[in-house]
Order: sequence, then structure tokens, then C-alpha cells
Amino acid sequence: MLPLWENSYSIFNARVDEQHKKLFDLCAKVEMISDKPVSKNEIKELLTEFFNYMKYHFSDEEKYMQLIGYPELESHRKIHKEIVRSMIDLIKDIKTTNDLKEKLYNIAKKWLSEHILYEDMKIAQWRRSALASDDGSEISFEEEDLNDDEKPITYLYVCDCAGKMHDVPYGIHQKITLKNAKFVCKVCKQPIKFYKEYT
Repeated sequence: MLPLWENSYSIFNARVDEQHKKLFDLCAKVEMISDKPVSKNEIKELLTEFFNYMKYHFSDEEKYMQLIGYPELESHRKIHKEIVRSMIDLIKDIKTTNDLKEKLYNIAKKWLSEHILYEDMKIAQWRRSALASDDGSEISFEEEDLNDDEKPITYLYVCDCAGKMHDVPYGIHQKITLKNAKFVCKVCKQPIKFYKEYT
């Protein structure tokens, strides 16, 4: 069985997390059709929806990683290209409906288990490692719960490091703005300062 979304898979960026939730939903649809009779057109529609959303997400995620200066961006981008290439090969190589269902399921499984649950979690670990509270202690990034009508917001902060951005989750942004809490960059040891909201 493919895993379902849970908060432990969060990278603590509301926008990326919402996209990951949508991709988990698409993977669940793939799993649902994997062991029941469906038409080739139904599979093609799901494949097209999955493929188009995945490309949109990858592009958006790469822009986000570039914005925050994620050091593994290029290797992460290569992984995205490999996944897209495997989906294109799948589309080109359709033989039977069952063959297509099996291959789509295997790609969804590999993508979820290896990409989101491993590679994307590295982004969260890297972000967490870049900040500390003003007393030097580790911080935890809280999950941001959005109402259905709210758009995910990224709170960008800067420090004294040249060109470095800190993407701060809602909970920490609230602590800084409402409680005057201080958080420092672990590299330059200076407090981070609000730069802008990014939606």
C-alpha cells in the first residue's frame, strides 16, 4: 500500500506541503485503480493529471529551493528530470491497460517513497539546521494549518549572510512578530529580519 499524507512528511512550507498533499491524493487514485477494471481512457486521464501536476510542482519547488538558497538544488533538479523522463517513457510505451496500471503504480510508489519521503525531507532538515533561537538552542518548525480559503504564505527573512534567505513557517513568524522572539542564523550568528511575504 502507498502511504497516505501525514504531518511527519511536512517540509514546513505551506505551499509545498499543499502541493505534496495533492500529489499524495493523486497517488491514492493510482492505487485505487491498480486492482480494478478501468478503461484505458480513465488511466490516460489520471496519468495526464498526475504528469501535469507533477511538472507544475517540480517547477514551483525548484523556484522555492532557489529562493532559499538550498545547496542541493542542482542534484534535486536532476532527480526531478529523471522522474519526468520516466513518466514520458511510460506514456510512449503503453502496451496494455494492465501494463500501464502497473507501471504507473510503480512510478507513484517509487516517487512517493524515494522522492517526497526522502529527498524533499532533506530540504526541511537543511532549513532547520540554518536557524537557532537567540540562546543558541534548536528550534522546531510547527505545522501551519490553513483554512480552505487561505493561500499558503511563505515568510522570508534575511540575515547578514550575503544573498541568504530564511523561509520561516507561520508559527515562528508569529513568535517573532507577536512575542518579539529572536531567531538567529547559525552561520552569521545574527538575528533574522523580516523581508517579505511570498505567496
